[in-house]
Amino acid sequence: MELYGFEAGGNFSEQSTGHKPGTNIPHLTQPLSELARSRGQEPEKLTERVESIRQTLFDAREKRIHPYKDDKILTDWNGLMMAAFAKAGRVLNNDAYIGTARHAADFVLKSLRKDNGRLLHRYRNGEAGIDATAEDYAFFIWGLLELYESSFEIDYLETALDLNNDFIQHFWDEQNGGFYLTADDAEELISRPKEVYDGAIPSANSVALLNLVRLGRITANTDLETKAHQLGEAFGQTVAKAPMAHAMMLVGLDFIVGPSREIVIAGDVNAIDTQAMLTALWSRFEPNKVVVMRPIGDGPKIAQIAEYTKNQHSLDGKATAYVCQNYACQLPTTDPGKMLELIGQ
Repeated sequence: MELYGFEAGGNFSEQSTGHKPGTNIPHLTQPLSELARSRGQEPEKLTERVESIRQTLFDAREKRIHPYKDDKILTDWNGLMMAAFAKAGRVLNNDAYIGTARHAADFVLKSLRKDNGRLLHRYRNGEAGIDATAEDYAFFIWGLLELYESSFEIDYLETALDLNNDFIQHFWDEQNGGFYLTADDAEELISRPKEVYDGAIPSANSVALLNLVRLGRITANTDLETKAHQLGEAFGQTVAKAPMAHAMMLVGLDFIVGPSREIVIAGDVNAIDTQAMLTALWSRFEPNKVVVMRPIGDGPKIAQIAEYTKNQHSLDGKATAYVCQNYACQLPTTDPGKMLELIGQ
């Protein structure tokens, strides 16, 4: 009873009434080491006893009917997870986190994508189905962008661009701007809603705004940035009335207002000096930027996607940073410290 906080009248109150129902929820009230000390026991002995208690409770619980498990795999939630793990991986220099994001991305692209390239919403027991919603596209594209900036694997950037084109084609409101929740060829509803409120998770339109800006800056595609401006204008009055309820939208708008930067690293992504450059870059919180890796060589794929990078070569074979604002670049540098100075100007 002391271990799990049991009380004769119950150890929790009903949220609606405030009354205790007379039942208990087992939970550890303190670390085992502290409990052992307060009881004058050896921690090892107490641990052995606790394991016996746990097994007894487990055997009793197994006699109950198990609750249903919601074990389906969702494209949108995996996109959010990918974005978090990929960003954490590069900031904390944790390859395992980046690997987790990569594994999720590869699974979705293999198992939750139609033959025509469009996304599906859910997967369970080998079966994928339900046409993707705006959240699936926005969140998964976000995850792919974070994964590209953490791994610089060009395929993820190419896929993000392809999916973003599908997203615009099938979800964009040509008349008023913004993305509908459902595609133009999805099940017909009484009305097609457009969501912008950022609650427990951000809205699809808020994330899509940031995606459009970042993809536009990476590729120097002004059409994508124009779409971002149109999206912001579509919801501007709504956001102005309740800014706190649209935090993610404000992140995207802040990127648009700027100043923001395009940073190109030319070099061998696996080389020590390139990794040192990237480590310095991730050491500071500079959210309004895109980072592009320009590998050594005359014809890398990135130059086809972002043409402005084709003449940004490494100096003397060393990792070289080009810090640009609106594609007007400072003199290149091979010094990570100088790169940070240029970003801070």
